[in-house]
Amino acid sequence: MANKRILKKMIACVAGDLFTEAMFCALYIPGTDKEKADKIMARALEMQDNFICRAGRPDGKDNPKLVKAYYKQLKAELQAEVNAIAEEIGGLNGGQGESGK
Repeated sequence: MANKRILKKMIACVAGDLFTEAMFCALYIPGTDKEKADKIMARALEMQDNFICRAGRPDGKDNPKLVKAYYKQLKAELQAEVNAIAEEIGGLNGGQGESGK
């Protein structure tokens, strides 16, 4: 990643989208497990804090190859976490929202 600031903004944006989606499900979709939605929202916020903190502290600052590998792994882990949270959001209401796809 060429710029840590852009990466941090991207992480915050994605976490905010996940948080908003879980909140929307909890508030506006009947039959949604509100406790589970609250846990998902907390997980999204924890993910945001964790990855923003990690984005600011790369390993091996003096070696560009190590820094590049660090950010590549960080982005892969972020994508995996986002996918896992999105799966949980999809399962909040028993898949009722997926009939329109």
